[in-house]
Amino acid sequence: METHHVPGARQENRAGSPSLSGRALMIRSATLEDSPALASLAGQLGYPASLEKVRERLLRYIGAPEARVIVAEHEGQVIGWTSIEVVDHFYLDKFAEISGFVVDERFRGQGVGHALMQEAERWTAAYGLSTLRLKTNVVREDAHRFYEGLGFERTKTQYTYVKKLARLAADL
Repeated sequence: METHHVPGARQENRAGSPSLSGRALMIRSATLEDSPALASLAGQLGYPASLEKVRERLLRYIGAPEARVIVAEHEGQVIGWTSIEVVDHFYLDKFAEISGFVVDERFRGQGVGHALMQEAERWTAAYGLSTLRLKTNVVREDAHRFYEGLGFERTKTQYTYVKKLARLAADL
C-alpha cells in the first residue's frame, strides 16, 4: 500500500471546524476497513451508498493495476477520498480520470483536497500518462474554482443521459 505523510499546515478553517494546523495528514490507498468512512463521505458528495455496497465495489480497486481509491487520513479518521483509474478508449490516447472526489465538509479549505489531488497527479505520472481528467456537476461552483486553481482547464460542457433498463429474470 502506498502511503505519504503530508504536513497539515494550512491555516484556513471554517468556523467551528476541526483544524489540521500542525498535524500530519496521511495520504494512502483505501482498504476495506475504510468502507464506513467512504460510504459516509459518498453521502456528503450526494451519492448515498450502503456500507455493504461500498465494501463490495471497493474490492474492484484494491490491488487493481490501473485503478485506485486514495484516502486522506487525519488522526486515524478518513476525511477525504478520490477514485482514479486509467481510461483507454480506442479513439483517444490513454488518460487517467478522477471518478469521485470528496473532502469531509468539516475539513474543507485546509489542504486536504490539494494533498489528494497531488497524489492523483503523482499516480497518473507514474503510469506515464500526461492527461488527468475529471467531470464535475455544473452546480458545484466551489469545486470549479478549486479545480481551476489547481491548473485544470474547462474543455467542454456536456449533458449526461441515463436510461434505466429492466433486468430480465433470465439474466439474473
